[in-house]
Amino acid sequence: MSTQTSSPLKGPFLATLEASISGLRVLAQTLQEEQAALTGNDPQRLEDCVQRKIQQLQQLEHSVLAREQILKQTDCGNGLAGTEQFLRRHFQPQEILAQWQELQSLSQQVDELNISNGKLAMAGERSTRHALSILTGRSEEPQTYGRKAGKGAAAGYSLGKC
Repeated sequence: MSTQTSSPLKGPFLATLEASISGLRVLAQTLQEEQAALTGNDPQRLEDCVQRKIQQLQQLEHSVLAREQILKQTDCGNGLAGTEQFLRRHFQPQEILAQWQELQSLSQQVDELNISNGKLAMAGERSTRHALSILTGRSEEPQTYGRKAGKGAAAGYSLGKC
């Protein structure tokens, strides 16, 4: 199919792209704040960041679902491959290149921040578990649903028996 510069889906698709870019900018800021909260001593600040992040992810989902619906309507497939096919069919490269590159860049930035924050959260959890084990004299291993089968407080009990 040749490029269709007057496609009626260009406007709605571009709107979903702009909404995603806007949402990712805000999410990146929140993830940076979350990173600072993970290294700080204010649990309420961290909780606030997590709540904002959840809301922002829910808002971002709307633009992604709308974009996926447009792709479905045009039989372009889904995900990245479908999006790139849609762009080739309905846009001239100069029409959308800046927005597409910004979306990809922001997506990568958000992904990297999220991975970094996850590592910080896990390190904090290990540190807290270690400190609690020193204070209480108990093992650092989680008491339920550990990584190793049969470990933890619930390992010797059947939950199906009374």
